Amino acid sequence: MFLFYNYIISHQVKFCKWKSFSDRFEFAVYYLSVYNIYMAKAGNKKEEVDVLIISDIHLGSGLSMAGKLVSELKKYKFKKLILNGDIFDGLNFKRLHSGHWAVLSMIRKLSKKGEVIWIIGNHDGTIGALSQLIGVKVYRQYIWRNNGNKFLAIHGHQFDRFLHKNILLSGTAIFAYNLIQKVSGQNEAVSHWLKNRSKSWLRLSGEVADGAIKYAKLKGADFVFCGHTHAVNEKKRWGIKYYNSGSWVESPASYIIIKGNKIEIKKV
Repeated sequence: MFLFYNYIISHQVKFCKWKSFSDRFEFAVYYLSVYNIYMAKAGNKKEEVDVLIISDIHLGSGLSMAGKLVSELKKYKFKKLILNGDIFDGLNFKRLHSGHWAVLSMIRKLSKKGEVIWIIGNHDGTIGALSQLIGVKVYRQYIWRNNGNKFLAIHGHQFDRFLHKNILLSGTAIFAYNLIQKVSGQNEAVSHWLKNRSKSWLRLSGEVADGAIKYAKLKGADFVFCGHTHAVNEKKRWGIKYYNSGSWVESPASYIIIKGNKIEIKKV
């Protein structure tokens, strides 16, 4: 800061006739104040995107990275925010701590600045119950159009045959999977080894992708976005592009942004 002040004084004195040192000092203070305001605004400038897609936050779970999510949401100015299922880890709101409530408060504020779309997931309860609790319309799927393309967002559990055929076993496996995460930690090699094998059994990521693409074809969609698997994924078939936004209970957390014709998966 001192060097910057000296730089201003030394350069301005060559071009201006100062009456006194105090004049030069006042000018430098003014210049610095303007510079600081400019830098503060530049630092707070949000990235503008058309659509931001988030899924599997699992508010109510001790594994939910709510604080990290709030920090990421603050970086963007969007036209549409799509919450693509499993925003909650069940509808027992007694499990929500202050960080989880901060996410809901942030979403509420964002809904006043842009469109927020809630899509039901298999952990979110029924559409009627969730809609009544949060006070907004909840969708089973959401379709929109942009630049001549048709987009489809659906959570993805609809395409998980294991989940539907083995409800009791799935519940037990999910409990064990969450326990593994809590005990072993998110960044340890053993944890990742166990999770990868659990996910192949629990979620069948490839099956969800294939089912989503087939469904998108029936709907005439060019792009389809899912969550559910907790595994970031991209796939293309029959000219249809599939994206999975990952989750906020495993590291790295991830989400999707759409800006014009560009679709990007972000990891944090």
